[in-house]
Amino acid sequence: MKLLALETTEKYGSVALLDDNNVLAEAVLPKNQRSSQTLHPALHSLFLESQIAATEIDAVAVVAGPGSFTGLRVGVTAAKVFAYAIGAKIVVIDTFQAVASAAPTHSGMISVGVDAQRGEAVVAVLRRSEFGQAEMVEGPALIAVEDWWKHIDRYEDVLFTGPALEKWSGKVPSHLVLADEADWFPKASIAGKLAVERVRLTGQYDDVWSLLPIYSRLSAAEEKRNAGE
Repeated sequence: MKLLALETTEKYGSVALLDDNNVLAEAVLPKNQRSSQTLHPALHSLFLESQIAATEIDAVAVVAGPGSFTGLRVGVTAAKVFAYAIGAKIVVIDTFQAVASAAPTHSGMISVGVDAQRGEAVVAVLRRSEFGQAEMVEGPALIAVEDWWKHIDRYEDVLFTGPALEKWSGKVPSHLVLADEADWFPKASIAGKLAVERVRLTGQYDDVWSLLPIYSRLSAAEEKRNAGE
């Protein structure tokens, strides 16, 4: 199976092409520009580098969130349009799976946090399954960042990771164990491998028409509208 993987859950991200579990090419989007500006040029270069035609792609894997409002909209929209245009399947990977799977040697609990602004984070606790993938144990939940650290009181051998650490690592209590900074963010290549493995094990894909971004919280406009109800 030839698969295109997209990851744009933050301001920037990455893209990858895989042939089954083999990563043929991967590109990290420039950090000084938003993914809305860099995604399509990166895809064009990726196909040129791998010498694969877009029409050869069997499935598209997309990290659908939670994450940045703008980044998620860009990635999910691109995945849907690409899949529809060439008749490819869709596989949805969430941010927690993608990040937790970057810590394959950790045998305990993996606590993943995504910044949700206002001193809050969306967090989930995962652990390695017998198949090597990360399975959900608790969450996701929107909580105060200070409460995120309390996972250490409920579980043994907890590794803390996730995009939220870019903003909050300076506030982390010294007794907590953090993943390497390079593994805090999801990667397209890992999302692609997770997608390939899921299809191999279950044969199941997701529905391109019902696919929506998984946001950390309601938008300001939605919160204001709900407050008026």
